[in-house]
Amino acid sequence: MKLHIGIDDTDSPEGMCTTYLGALLYREISKIAEPLDLPKLIRLNPNVPYKTRGNGAVAMSFDAKEEDIPKIKNLVLEIVKELSDFSHQNTNPGVVFIEGDVPKKLERFAYQAIWEHLDITEAENIAEELNAEVHKFRLGRGIIGALAAIGHPLKVFTYELLAYRTREFWGTVRKVSKESVFAVDYLTYPFTYDNVDLSKGSVLITPHGKDPVLVGIRGIDKNKVMWAFENIIFEEPIDFFQIYKTNQNTDDHLRFKKIGELKPLESAIVRGKVIKKYWEKGRHVFFEICDESGTLRVAAFEPTKGFRKYVRMLIEGDEIIAAGGVKEFNGVLTLNLEKFYPIKLAEKITYEKPKCPKCKGTMKSKGKYLKCKKCGYKMKKVLIPKRISRELKRKIYEVPPDARKHLSRPLVLPTAEDKILDVLKLKK
Repeated sequence: MKLHIGIDDTDSPEGMCTTYLGALLYREISKIAEPLDLPKLIRLNPNVPYKTRGNGAVAMSFDAKEEDIPKIKNLVLEIVKELSDFSHQNTNPGVVFIEGDVPKKLERFAYQAIWEHLDITEAENIAEELNAEVHKFRLGRGIIGALAAIGHPLKVFTYELLAYRTREFWGTVRKVSKESVFAVDYLTYPFTYDNVDLSKGSVLITPHGKDPVLVGIRGIDKNKVMWAFENIIFEEPIDFFQIYKTNQNTDDHLRFKKIGELKPLESAIVRGKVIKKYWEKGRHVFFEICDESGTLRVAAFEPTKGFRKYVRMLIEGDEIIAAGGVKEFNGVLTLNLEKFYPIKLAEKITYEKPKCPKCKGTMKSKGKYLKCKKCGYKMKKVLIPKRISRELKRKIYEVPPDARKHLSRPLVLPTAEDKILDVLKLKK
């Protein structure tokens, strides 16, 4: 009998991690039943306000004997109850069990949980309709992610190997050899990626919170991910590790929308014309675009660092495709820019004074006239237009690795450009 298990919302900013709990359960249940695949790590809507870190839910599927199913369910509920961080008021775990085949309708719900802001009632309704067994702790908001994690088909996926710390090290600085991480990245990139930020010389695989994760190594090749893990030098003990199949770095969250259709707490790709060139406030860079349905403020926030340089190159009249999360910022609907693609660049013109027609000297403005500095020749002021070459190219610009959301697909990965180029019908 197939048994599908979904779990979410067991952690908090103060500790625990749903992947840690899921990995423990996967190890224990595998002693009782046969795993059908690796466990799944499904990243949900990155814009919801009550998420902890990456807004990830986990799911796993087993071929279990009918008499073992009650034992497995009890084990899951006991572990969730024991390890969830109930000290935090926003920890509201949810567990879902589905027996047999996963209903096709749950796939649609999974994408809704990535694209939209769902509430518990919507999850309860589909669970009842599909005869899913639901267990809520406190408010039970985690049933949304638990259902979505079971339902996500992972037609496109990546891998993440998560190694976990022994308990005595939780909450302390992670001890991993920086040099070994850079060496491994050099040998495995791009089959593993976002291990380091070369521009800053920093390591990205180690989180900074109080959770049990020591490192997370991402990649598109499971064997390369494992090789990378085996060749990194760890300076503290590892409790255990688990490889997850995941929708991370797939751009799952992006859908094309008209500006007038946008709502807060969703993500989108929009196409528009720049109608107000950049301005800056608190190291954030803003500009405005429009299409036939409305206008939109776009922001490259301070953490995107060097990415803002390319945003500053945009001028009024440029046509672009922009992708990112939609939020209210100081009361204004704003696209938090993740990547953009210049479709058509406006002409940038400057005006210069001509050379002196008599001696080729430099002319100086004198009211309505020009006067040659060298020979004194005077003439009526005439300025010559000159076209300035634009530095922006017809390519996708993306934020740096340490500012990238879990779902955003880096350009180094295969088909990374598809969703933006689909808007142009120029899919490669």
